[in-house]
Amino acid sequence: MRKNNPVRNMCLVILESAATAGILAVPIMTPFYLSIGLNQEQIAMSQMAFTVVAMVLNLPLGWVADHFSRKWANVVGDAMVALALLLYSTANSFWFTVMCEIICGVGCALSQGVDSTLLKHFAEKTDKTGRLFKDQYGKMTSINQIASLVVMLLGGPIGAIDFRLAIAISAIPHACGAILSMLIQDDSERLAAESNPLRDIVNLVKRNVSNRKLRWRLAAFAVAREVTHGIIWVFTPLMLAVGVPLAIVSMGWVINYIAAYCGTRLARRFATKLPPWALFITPITLVSFASLTMFWHLSIVTVCLYACFGLAQGWSATTMMPLIKEQVKAAEQSSIESLARVIAQALYIGAVWAINRAADYDVRFALLATVVIFVPLAIPIALKLRKE
Repeated sequence: MRKNNPVRNMCLVILESAATAGILAVPIMTPFYLSIGLNQEQIAMSQMAFTVVAMVLNLPLGWVADHFSRKWANVVGDAMVALALLLYSTANSFWFTVMCEIICGVGCALSQGVDSTLLKHFAEKTDKTGRLFKDQYGKMTSINQIASLVVMLLGGPIGAIDFRLAIAISAIPHACGAILSMLIQDDSERLAAESNPLRDIVNLVKRNVSNRKLRWRLAAFAVAREVTHGIIWVFTPLMLAVGVPLAIVSMGWVINYIAAYCGTRLARRFATKLPPWALFITPITLVSFASLTMFWHLSIVTVCLYACFGLAQGWSATTMMPLIKEQVKAAEQSSIESLARVIAQALYIGAVWAINRAADYDVRFALLATVVIFVPLAIPIALKLRKE
């Protein structure tokens, strides 16, 4: 048997994460939904179906990954997302899209949180201080943005030819992710069963949320993650509203991913010099400024400020999760990351419906709704983090 090489395993984790970071068809998904008869509210409801499934299953499947095998959770999860995308390419109704989102939700619940947990384990086999993990985690988020950018370059042109072809091709990287996961030699610490799975999960959550620092960092992760998430289904309509042709809509997504990559690089450069509250408030400020400006005057010039959402997304992706992981035991990493995502998804369910419902009246109202929902949540969290 090949010797377990932590550097090789870290490379495989990063490659798998990059392969599954983006979906080629995202730039054309909103026009695809509209072409099969969905409105913005129904689009939001399909995303709510995905989120409810992922939210309900995230924590128990995170426990399964921690207890049994993080590697195989990734393999099965990536394969399920690939299957969901292949089915999606044949969707012709609202309920068909909901079915595909449910399958995708189960797959994501299995695999989300595994990459960072494995990366932390392999990094700490080489460097116990945690510095290598933060460096490699930042590198992984940067590479993920580049990978997403590459697939976005293909999404618009292929989607302009055939929506369904673009969705079907989106399954290929996730299938590759499943294959890469099979090559990982996972010797990470397992979570021991104490009584029965349900009681173990409840005790795990109780034990961790009693940590005051962790509680507020979980809240910060949720708000910083979702402030750029609920509005993504409105980005293409925003571009179409100011006259961007559908064939080059993907270029807007590419620019946004370039901005997200820049956000990861800025975070890697400055995050170590900033306290947690400053790390959190930075993306909230960027999104608020861009949203209010575009709401006040939406044009081909101001729509470029959507790049602030990309900067914020890249910054948050790099900075928020390490704040959580430094407060969590090694054996519980995937479970608590799943808990963080459950909290974020609960927030997303309400936010995505409200934002897209607002867009049905006027696409600019989605921008205002984003500010109205997230800024009141961000203020008390920032104040609590500042007291640390």
